[in-house]
Amino acid sequence: MRKVTWISIIIALVAALALAACGGGSSSSSSSGPNPEHGKQLYNSKTLGSASAAGCVTCHNYDATKGDDSKAPFTQGTGTRAASRVPGLTAEQYIRESIMTPNDYVVEKYKAGDMYQNWAKELSKQDIDDLVAYLLTEK
Repeated sequence: MRKVTWISIIIALVAALALAACGGGSSSSSSSGPNPEHGKQLYNSKTLGSASAAGCVTCHNYDATKGDDSKAPFTQGTGTRAASRVPGLTAEQYIRESIMTPNDYVVEKYKAGDMYQNWAKELSKQDIDDLVAYLLTEK
């Protein structure tokens, strides 16, 4: 009887630990909200998404000390610029739209199709939320 009780307790503890590990998820899980640090990691990745497309930093230089803005706007200042880029859109809405449907508004001096078009299909909602959160910190 005593042996069965201890085995039952051990099995229950192992099961509880296993469930806790499965439920813990990553630090960017949707229950924790947007994670700008994870967004920064994604943004600075050489490749991104399920198709391993060229990452954001392939075209977006951080500022003029890192290169020019001939391919895409600088990363620095995105949160500030986004707040007034399109009348009627908040900075968050504009950045999200720019990632998910980049041809809806094309910044002057760039052309439609310059930005990768499939992020909405290839990134999770959480990854997009995290990217938006990071770019909002870039004032």
